[in-house]
Amino acid sequence: MWRVLPDDREWRHDLRTLGDRLLDHLAVGAGTAEGRWELPRAPYAAAADACACLNAAVPASAGTGLYTLRGPDGTPQQAVHVVEVSSAELDALWEVFVALLRTLEDEPGTEELRDLVQQVGARWSDVSRSPEELIAQLQRVVTVLELDIPAVQTLARAITSGPRGQPLDEVAQSAYAAVTTSWAAVLAG
Repeated sequence: MWRVLPDDREWRHDLRTLGDRLLDHLAVGAGTAEGRWELPRAPYAAAADACACLNAAVPASAGTGLYTLRGPDGTPQQAVHVVEVSSAELDALWEVFVALLRTLEDEPGTEELRDLVQQVGARWSDVSRSPEELIAQLQRVVTVLELDIPAVQTLARAITSGPRGQPLDEVAQSAYAAVTTSWAAVLAG
């Protein structure tokens, strides 16, 4: 299914670093200590792979301002990127997100998973991250990917069916507004 992704550096950073740093570590941990990490290795590995695939699907010029959309009147707008995301990828990300949320709620049996998330966050390369911060980053990624309103498919069709750089028509512009408005609170967080 098509998904529309923001041309937002912070969101892309979350996507890339969560896959490379958090989800990969959880997959390795789950593979060596089966049963202690709330889920088996497969969902963590699938979620990490989904992040890697999504990053690879977005053009290298993303976030540089080199590519913009144009409204019906030719007004430049922030770019968005259309990618195909499988339901299995969405399911894996959602399953991991829910498991990590349970650690924040201190559910019995999640202590070791929370400890691992805390260890990964403490070794974050730029600034250490708490489990709450890491899970909030994953929530931002999942929320954008899970946006399933008709406007997403309308905008995706408009972008993929026309020549690159062609202004959006009124219907696509309305879909663009609906999608970006839906993201606003998530991306601001």
